[in-house]
Amino acid sequence: MDDIYYEKILNRIIKGRLRIRLGDLILFIHEPSSDIIEESFDIYEESYDKAYFAGVYVEQELVEVLVENDLWSPIDDKTADEIEKQIEEAKVEAFKNYYSKKTLFSIKRKIKAMEKRMMSHRIKRNQLDHTSCKGLANFARQSWIISKTTKLADGTPFDFKKHSVSSIMDLYAKNSINIEDMRAVARSNSWRIMWSSCKAQGNAFGKPSGQLDKNQLSLISYSQMYDSVYESPESPKQEVVDDDDCLDGWFIVQKRKREAERRKQAADDVVSNSKIANSQEIFLVAKDEEHAKEIYDLNNPMGKSVVKQRKNQINKFAEEGGHMMHFKDLPDVQQDRLINATQAGLQATKNAAKN
Repeated sequence: MDDIYYEKILNRIIKGRLRIRLGDLILFIHEPSSDIIEESFDIYEESYDKAYFAGVYVEQELVEVLVENDLWSPIDDKTADEIEKQIEEAKVEAFKNYYSKKTLFSIKRKIKAMEKRMMSHRIKRNQLDHTSCKGLANFARQSWIISKTTKLADGTPFDFKKHSVSSIMDLYAKNSINIEDMRAVARSNSWRIMWSSCKAQGNAFGKPSGQLDKNQLSLISYSQMYDSVYESPESPKQEVVDDDDCLDGWFIVQKRKREAERRKQAADDVVSNSKIANSQEIFLVAKDEEHAKEIYDLNNPMGKSVVKQRKNQINKFAEEGGHMMHFKDLPDVQQDRLINATQAGLQATKNAAKN
């Protein structure tokens, strides 16, 4: 996209309205004020109650309908979560290969495909939401907001005689600002200059934070995000900053570094206890699966290798019909005991020779 495209979006955010041309007709859909938002909740509640007493499905009933008709299952959410983890790893790879255009292009194409697959599973859970009490109430609320915020160029309210509220709602939805465009605006030179001035003056868009609309708040949030990137001691190259996938990968790498440091500190705190400081092995009881993973990550590479070997040995023992394997029977434990016994014997021999 060229600079004009993002300047147009920036102008829309600053003014707090979307300009729409319908032939000779120019309409402005303004972002709702706090007063309109406050009143819209009444519309939501009234519409919800009306739908509920009319026998419309509530959210939990829709879940049952989805499952009974094979339209969704918890497996879809689990699959989406697994794909999301794969996307995270791909973004790390994108960051590590930002300098190679060919490799980066291939990774980004893979990320797009995975995001599409993930979304196909995510949307299954919500595909019937529009038929629920909540969905109908949300539609009524948004329709009411659009009817109150759509105006002509001179500021007079639009009467919706030539165009329906739902058609204007569709246009507003189609012109919503996606995350990719919002991030591009947040790092654009035009906005960065304004943003520096906003920070110096102590406010943005010339009004209190409580009066900012959702787009203005989103732009501020991403601007602060980029500030943190530029101010980081490990700030990446501009090529990384300008690529969303690469920068996401950088964020993931930074997060993992912090987590690794936290785990290392936790491990140091454990072994600093004088009672166990010289112990060869320390056993900790895990609260749950996630806690067990954190404990496992406290091991150094050699410790993780030992855990893997023991797990394989226990699985093999079970496959061969064994019922209970004692700790002393683990191969590495037997090997350590043999080494200790041998060293003790050699030391005893040396002591006897001295005497």
